[in-house]
Amino acid sequence: MNEIRSRLTYEKDSKRYHRFQIETEQGIVGTVYVPKDLSPIPDRLVLDRIESKEAV
Repeated sequence: MNEIRSRLTYEKDSKRYHRFQIETEQGIVGTVYVPKDLSPIPDRLVLDRIESKEAV
């Protein structure tokens, strides 16, 4: 299993979501939107890559 750790940093709130920025030392970046009604906000988020029909 190939694993990369990242930081999940709070950015701001919208009407329905908490917005977090993901950054890794390898240059992977992204945004995660967590519903405000999800309580408590998770301390850890695990992402598993899945194959799609259009995978390169």
